[in-house]
Amino acid sequence: MPMISQVCAWCGVSRQTFHRALNRGVVAKKPRGRYDIQEVARALIKDGQAAKAGHGDHASKLALSEARAALAREQATAMRMKNAILRGEYVRLSLVQRQAEVIFATFRERVLGIPGKVGAVCEMRSRTEVEEIVRSECYEALEELSRPIVPLDRKCNDDHDVPIAASLESEVI
Repeated sequence: MPMISQVCAWCGVSRQTFHRALNRGVVAKKPRGRYDIQEVARALIKDGQAAKAGHGDHASKLALSEARAALAREQATAMRMKNAILRGEYVRLSLVQRQAEVIFATFRERVLGIPGKVGAVCEMRSRTEVEEIVRSECYEALEELSRPIVPLDRKCNDDHDVPIAASLESEVI
């Protein structure tokens, strides 16, 4: 069997061209002195014809195949996300943010109202009675917050779909 220099001379290519073909996978790497001239010539001719025909060489086919696989993975991920959204496994961040803002605003109003409400009731009472009244008010405020303020089953397509302020007037108080 011929060596690389003999294969290059017979095929009419330089050693650099031959090694590039080896690196791209056009020609299968063999041990020293084991190259089949006809096999190498066919592989180089086929690669040259493919490049001239616009089909690219082995490396470009491999890159295209990898790009197609990556695209298929991205499409599968997008489809899984879309299906999860349709099943209701995800909610819009803007809706969660609005609900949290409403909860905190309600809590703030309720807590800030406790001193005035309790102050009038606690005149001339013992420390134990005052503690009990304050604790009762705190529990009442927490109980109010444990009830849903904004229904969770509302659909929200963008930041302006659910009129929170309008719905709160009838739901909170």
